[in-house]
Parts: sequence; C-alpha cells; structure tokens
Amino acid sequence: MALEWLLRLPQQRCRLTEIRDLLDVPAVAQRFGLQTEDLPRLSQWMEGAGIRWGLNPEQRSELGLGACGEQNTWLFGLRRMLMGYASGDGRQTVGPSAASRSGAAFNEIQPYAEVGGLEASIAGSLAGVVDALVRWWAQASAPAAPAQWAERGRQLIEDFIAPTDDRERMTVAALQDTMRAWLEACDAAGFDEPVSLSVACEAWLSGIDEPALTSRFRAGGVTFCTLLPMRAIPFEVVCLMGMNDGDYPRSSSRSDFDLMGLPGHQRPGDRSRRDDDRQLMLEALLSARRVLYVSWTGRSARDNSEQPPSVLVSQLRDYLASGWRGDVLSARTTQHPLQPFSRRYFEVQDEAPQQGERLFTHAREWRAAHALPSSIAVAAASTRFEADPSVLLTVAALARFLKNPVRDFFRLRLDVVFRDGDDAADDDEPFALDGLQEYGLLDEVINDVLVEVNGSAPDLRRLVAEHVARIHRAGRLPMAEQGRRTEHALVETLVPMLQRWREVRALYPQTSHKEPLRFEHEAGVLNDWLDGLQAPQEEPGLRVWLELTPGKLCDRRKAVRPDKLITAWVRTIAAGACGRPVQGVIVGRDATVTVKPMPADEAVTALTTLMQAWREGMTAPLPLASRTALALVGGASDVAAVYEGSQFPRGGSPGEGEEACLSRMYPDYETLCADGRFHVLASRLFDPVVQWINAHVTWELHAVPDLKQPIPVTAANTDAQLEVSTHE
Repeated sequence: MALEWLLRLPQQRCRLTEIRDLLDVPAVAQRFGLQTEDLPRLSQWMEGAGIRWGLNPEQRSELGLGACGEQNTWLFGLRRMLMGYASGDGRQTVGPSAASRSGAAFNEIQPYAEVGGLEASIAGSLAGVVDALVRWWAQASAPAAPAQWAERGRQLIEDFIAPTDDRERMTVAALQDTMRAWLEACDAAGFDEPVSLSVACEAWLSGIDEPALTSRFRAGGVTFCTLLPMRAIPFEVVCLMGMNDGDYPRSSSRSDFDLMGLPGHQRPGDRSRRDDDRQLMLEALLSARRVLYVSWTGRSARDNSEQPPSVLVSQLRDYLASGWRGDVLSARTTQHPLQPFSRRYFEVQDEAPQQGERLFTHAREWRAAHALPSSIAVAAASTRFEADPSVLLTVAALARFLKNPVRDFFRLRLDVVFRDGDDAADDDEPFALDGLQEYGLLDEVINDVLVEVNGSAPDLRRLVAEHVARIHRAGRLPMAEQGRRTEHALVETLVPMLQRWREVRALYPQTSHKEPLRFEHEAGVLNDWLDGLQAPQEEPGLRVWLELTPGKLCDRRKAVRPDKLITAWVRTIAAGACGRPVQGVIVGRDATVTVKPMPADEAVTALTTLMQAWREGMTAPLPLASRTALALVGGASDVAAVYEGSQFPRGGSPGEGEEACLSRMYPDYETLCADGRFHVLASRLFDPVVQWINAHVTWELHAVPDLKQPIPVTAANTDAQLEVSTHE
C-alpha cells in the first residue's frame, strides 16, 4: 500500500525499487503528471543516474548512515539528470577550456546526458516527487498533537494522491473518515499531547482495517468473504475454498484456566466453535441458488497420496450417495492435476477421461509441447543439421561456439537465451567491484582514452585519472574512502597497460588495409575480414593484428591462460588456412602476448576440425566445456573442480558448469563424461590449442602496480586521507 509506505517514510531507506513501485500506483503517477508509458524511461534514467537509496545526506544521517555521504542518493541522481539536461554530454572534456565546454563537471556534479528531448519533462516530475518526499520526511520526523497530525495527513493525501477512479476515491474518503473518527476519540478523551509518527500511523491504518457495519457486503459482482453467522444471503453461485481435513471445521484450543472446557462442566448453551462451523456450512449450502462449488486438496504434493476432505464435505458426499440413485459423486467431482503442464489439461475432447468434465487451463504456453506428436518430436531431434548457404560463418561465431558449444546450440537452434534473474534495478550499494564490473569500467575508460590519446600525449596518467574520476562522480564506484581506493586502483591498473599499448602502436604506426578471409567446407562457408592490421615504418610488408583487452591474460603462476586465447586461436587458424598468415599482439591488463603465424597445412587441419565440430554442435548439444576441456588436456589434478567449482569457504571459485545452458544439460562432471564423448572432443578440439600455445605464443609480464602506495591528496579527499592516516 503506497500510503502505508509513505507514513513510515522516516524508517525507510527509500530504495530505488521502493519509489519506483510508488510511482507505479496510478493515483500517485496522476498526481505528478506521469503517464504509464513514461515509467519505463524514467526507471532507466533513475538507474543510469546512479540512484540507489536515501533521499539526501540528512535522511541517511537520521538512519545512522551519515558517513555514506551524498553519493547515490535521490538528490545526487536528480542533480545529475538536471545537469545533463542543461549541459548535454556527460563526459569530462579535457583541455585548457574544459570548464567552459558542454558536459564538464560543475561543482563535483557529473552530468547524466541521457535526459533530453520532449521526454525531459518527466525529469521535472521526478524532481516534484523527490521534493514532496523530502518535505513529508521533515514533517513526519517531528512529534505533533493529533490535530496537527490530521492536518499533515490531509496535506499528505493532497501532495501524493490524485484519484483516478471510484475505487481510489472511496479509499481517500475512508482515509479522511478514519482520521476524523480518531480526532473525535481524542477530543472525547481530552487528549492533546504530542505523539510520534508510529502512534498516529497505527491509529490511522488500524481504523481503516477495522470492519464497519456501514460497509456494503454485496458491493460488486463477486464477493470474497469469510464464513460468518447470519450471512446466509442468497447467491447464484457459492464457492467454498480450502475445505481440507483439519482446516474446517476449526478446532478450538482450551486454555488451562478455562474451567468450562473440563469434562463434565459443559452446559447447554455453551459456545462450540465446531458446532458453529457446522451451522455455517449448512447456511452456505442453503444460500446457493444455482451452483455450490466446494474445493479441497485431494492429493499430497509430497507423494501424491489421497487426502480426505473436511468431515463436513465427506458427510455431504455420503448424503448425496445415499439419497440418489446411480453414481452421482463421480459425475460431480473433478480431479485437477497438480502441475499446470499436465497432459490432461490439453487432451482433446474424444481423448478426455470418461469421468468428470474436460479440464481447462489458461497456461497456453504448454499447449505447443503437447500438441507435437512424439514421433515427430523424435524425428525433429534426430534430423541432421544442414547449414544455410546464405548464412556465412565468421571468426567471432566460431570462437563463440568453441567457448561454449551448448550455449550456442540453445541460442541458434532453439532460440533460447537464459538471463540471470530479471531486469530489476540495482539498488544495493557495493563495497567493492566484482570481476565483471571492473572489466566493464576498464573497457569504458580504455575506449574513452583511446579517442583522445595520441603518440605525443603529454600526461597519460592525468588523462586516465580524469576519466576514472568522472566515473566516480557518476556514482558507479563504492562510496567514501573505499571508492577513492577503488579509483586509485583503477588508475594504477590502466596506466601501465595503456603505456604498453602506446609502445606497441609506436612499433607499428602504419595502418594497413583489412584482408578478406574465405574458406569453403562441407560443414559451411567461412567468410570474414582480418582487420586491425598495422605495419612498422621501415617494413610495410610485415603486418600484425593488434588487440587491447582489459582482461587478465595470465594466471597466478604467471603462465598464459589458454581460455583467454581462444579467439586469437580461431583468428590464427582462419588467417593461416586462407593464406593470410600474420602475427598478432595482444595487450592485456597484466601481460603482452605475441602470437606467431601458423603454417598453412596445420591451420587447414585445425579449421576443418573446428567447422566439423560446429556442424555436430548445431545438430545436438555437445558434451563439451572449454575451460574444463583445457584443464583436462593440460593435465590438471582436479578437472571435476573446474566444472563443478571449489567448495572451500576461502578462495573458492564458481565452476564452469554453473552456466545456465551447461547446468541444464550437464548438471555435474559425471553427467558431462557419461557417454565418453567429452574426453574425445576435448582432445580433438583443445589439444591443438595447447600445442599451439607452447609452440607459437610468447608473453611478457607488465610491471605490477603498487596499490599500497599512498593515495594522492587532492581537494576532494583531503579530509578522508587525514582520517585514514589517523587510523593507520
């Protein structure tokens, strides 16, 4: 209930999902001029602007979390949105006149550039919501007399609710009547002392929840109610739900001090709950004019054993069986399957069981699975895949298949893509970046820096630091000192990598044209381009392809990771098989890897094997996982742990088999190796990869950044640096 959440606002964290749910209420959206089609875009803006929780620093301080500051509050995100609308591009501009250019940070506010156009008015509506929430939070935090709380409550309704239909108007009227009744009770008792919000909230909401004699019992076409005495009003259809054994009639527990419940102490006229329930059952039976519908759980969800209905229902069934001739119970009893995908829901009329009626379900998504005859399904599953001549293979497609053949089968053949969870907004405040988040931020900064950097860039560290600071001002790093340390770590990670990239580009300054790649095979046709080629100044004929990646290329033993070179492997064999043998250089976060060209005959053999495996993988899922297969051919001691993951509390890592498609087909390592094909496929596809790395790949480690060195003291973090120094 939106009003209940608003009344308890001082105790709320004001998370992104909570206020988004508040705006989903039609009366609240109408009050602030928001339409239904505006909410998805507004949710996108709120999440993109870095809003997580908390109205402002003052509200966080009241919750005892004042040390979190202003970052990722609603005020923080709203300022970014309005600044983005005013200035345009939210990227930090570098140069002597950066402060005067559009998009530069102003007063430590990083603009959010997505707000613009005709839709920008909904940002103004959000500003009205935040302003109203801040006003109500300030009022609700202070105790007041009942009369003052009544005035605040009326102002709350006026500020947040604009009824859109009769039901909402009746709700607002009930709120006002309840507040009026509470004031009358306080006046009658002569109570005029200040009370807290919790007391006023309890008095207001409890009055709404209490049943009133003036409320209409039959207010609509369908009435939901409990069985109460003197409610024997005739209805066309009466439905009794949940008439299970033990649930109805209700059992009354006797207290130790209840002397009337002792044996021999009961007198005529004493109330019995079980007798009352029997009377209510009879009244409900007599109230039904056309249909009486009774339901109970007839089968156990644990073992499908039969469960009896309520004793009153059993007595009713016995009475029907003894009073009428024939099998009257079977014709009036319908057994519904427990699962919505049961075949009985989708049987045609002539195949339906003889007893009972034909079942009906609204779950139409299961109808297609039952409508396909089993013989056709088996034939479709065993049909050999034939490549479409109009669909050409690329290096990226083959590399994606080699990394996860099962996921590629699900995506291309079944058109099934598993997503981790829903698209819910992220309103949890991170204390550290996980691997995926760090990779994304590094990649973003690299792309931004490479646009501006050139061979004569005067200060690469300053350029990187400015871009990372822009990300920090956008609220995408942890808060307070932890965020400053994360910012420092990102800079120290990026600078050596970009310096090495600049050195490699200096060795090969000449940009060369891309080369076509075409390889025809019975499994398909490879048609792609070999791009990213560079050449040295003195030898234009010696060309190499260059790649910059924010990922780590080496493991803890300082050895190159084979799974990180799968794309480079596919590119090398494709180039060699097509008569374009070129060298490759990959600059990663921790090392620079040099890939030598492969002889043509070896490349043709490897590419042919890969394309044949691709055709087999498009016919049926292959029992193959790349990292597990590389561990097998590399002689790892515990291959099963690579697939199933480590179970140690410290230092444990998730297994490759936790990927959705792999876990669906092969839940554990034993299932993966059940038919024996895993070892054969691993040897056929990945043993050449390991041999290629040993013979044609070299690597050079970068200088390890010193993340323990003191963080540079600036105007933005002087106080925090002094605080950290004191603790140390």
